[in-house]
Amino acid sequence: MPPLDEHEYDDEGEHDEEECELCLEQNHTVKCQCNCGECCEKLIIEATMRDAEREPRILECRPLKGVTDEQVGYLLNDRENGLACRFFDRTTRVCTIYDTRPMCCRLFNCDSPDQPLRE
Repeated sequence: MPPLDEHEYDDEGEHDEEECELCLEQNHTVKCQCNCGECCEKLIIEATMRDAEREPRILECRPLKGVTDEQVGYLLNDRENGLACRFFDRTTRVCTIYDTRPMCCRLFNCDSPDQPLRE
């Protein structure tokens, strides 16, 4: 895995901006205006291995396995937090790791009508 500040390349040495996590972070990070926290409470929050490098507390979450039983990331939803993200403070309604939040959180825009929350 490349360092957090380096672009990713495929096996052929090609760089795809739509697959490179660094490009996605730099070009598509969203700051929602509502700050409601519903996404933290109602969505399944999965973190990548790269996310865990950025925020080491993610390593304490439940590992996610791929089809080959290889670890591919972490599940952040936590039973002890009412199935909300482990890092969502349900009292203050803020993310406790906002500056180092996972890629899925950086890219999710709940202000967009294209992003439905589950019921």
